[in-house]
Formats: sequence, C-alpha cells, structure tokens
Amino acid sequence: MLEHYIIPLPVSKIVDYDDAAGIDLDQAAADVARILVPFNCVVFLAALIITETCAGTTPGVVKFDRRPTAGSDTSRGDGDIASFAMGTTAAGKVLYDEVAKGTKLNAGDEIVVQITTQPVTGPAGHFEPVLLVKPAEETKANQTDLVVTA
Repeated sequence: MLEHYIIPLPVSKIVDYDDAAGIDLDQAAADVARILVPFNCVVFLAALIITETCAGTTPGVVKFDRRPTAGSDTSRGDGDIASFAMGTTAAGKVLYDEVAKGTKLNAGDEIVVQITTQPVTGPAGHFEPVLLVKPAEETKANQTDLVVTA
C-alpha cells in the first residue's frame, strides 16, 4: 500500500535564485522555487535543508504557499503549507514545519517556495526546500485533475 510510504516531491528552482549552495536567502522577496503535485497526496512534513549559515539583523523568512491550480495565483495561500523563520540557523541543520501535516493535496496543485523577508545588515544563508508527502491510495478515476491524453 502506497499510503505507508513517505516521499519527497520534486522541486523546480526558478532561474537566477539559486547557485551551487542552493537557493540564496540574500535576495529581495520573491518566488524562488515551485513544487508540482502530480498525484493526490497528504502533507507529512515541510522542511528547509540549510546549506549556508543564515544571518542578518532582520532574519529571513521563507514560506510555502499552496496554489490550488498550478501556475495560477487565484486562491493562492500565504504560508499555509509552511512558514520558516530563518534566524541564525547553522549550515547542516534542517528547519521543519508541521503546520500543514495531514493537508490533502490534489494532482495539479502547486506549492510555491517564497522568500517573504530578505535578511538585512550582514545577510547570508542558502537552503534547499523539501516537501515530504504520503501518496493517497486513490484510483485514477478519483483524481479529478488527472486527465488522460487524447
């Protein structure tokens, strides 16, 4: 049964916001990555793997927003899947948020990774986003946004 497996969904980074160390926290507030949902599933854990120690007198903030329709900001959430206060988290640590644990995601949803607050005065930090989910035990017929090609 697939429901017992916890898997990460693939992350697609947006050009110019990442480098070899991951997504750079030292940039203006913006959407920096997206996670497409290819099948019905349930959120288990949202996380950021820190690849460079975070810094700044005003700490950075990163949110995971749910888009019920991939590519559309209509009904887009605001940190409804996760919200991370970066602070001075050291490289090699994993920040996690379980606020959306148990939230059902549908095929065709999208999670947008967004820097909402850029750290200031000595800004630093890089991260890699992770969204762990449990696949829903559903037939294709029950996944209304999963459509066979003509």
